[in-house]
Amino acid sequence: MAEFSTLVDELSADDNVAGLILGGSRGRGVYVREESDWDLYVVLHDSADLAEYATRFPSRHGARVEVILRSRSGLAGEPAWNRYTFCHVEPLLDRSDGWLTDTLRALTTVDPASAAEPLDGYINLYVRALKGTDESGRMFDAAESVWWFLEFVLAGHGRLRPYNKWLRWELEHHPLTWNDLPRLERIVRTGELADQQALFRGAEALARERYLGAVIDSWEPDVARLRGD
Repeated sequence: MAEFSTLVDELSADDNVAGLILGGSRGRGVYVREESDWDLYVVLHDSADLAEYATRFPSRHGARVEVILRSRSGLAGEPAWNRYTFCHVEPLLDRSDGWLTDTLRALTTVDPASAAEPLDGYINLYVRALKGTDESGRMFDAAESVWWFLEFVLAGHGRLRPYNKWLRWELEHHPLTWNDLPRLERIVRTGELADQQALFRGAEALARERYLGAVIDSWEPDVARLRGD
């Protein structure tokens, strides 16, 4: 697209720009359609320039080419919900003496020890699904537990949970030691108990492998029941 190429050329020639990152489908070169937009993150050396650049490069959410301005500190503090944007993409421009590479690595990796919290959340929802007395409530709890399970299993591998659109692609192109997406889909659709029990057994194995067995043990005396023993 000529408009995007011209914009990149202009910003690349600007010494105030520390880096350029193309996010979304176009950044990864996957799921690109004719109507796919360009989400261009522009990282400035000096946060004092943000207001000026917002005037020079006005943009709005959903525009064909969206310019998203960041200072160095702004990018480093990117909210958790947006961090997957930067997974599996390479900067179009990096004039940061290594800072940008280090920052993107920090944004897109997870401390495996943080998997303890989503593991506990997953088990909590699974227990609710198992013990609930209302059928629709059990179904909703089972479906919600899948969200927490994915947070746990990705964090246990040091990785961010992808947006749902990218989940299948992520597992196919960056496999985990765990990979049973069809089971998760069945749990969401049907809440089948046997699938939930099998999922827990896999979660327990990974948890103990990652030294998170104490989280599992904290759910005694229900653990045998959760396994389906």
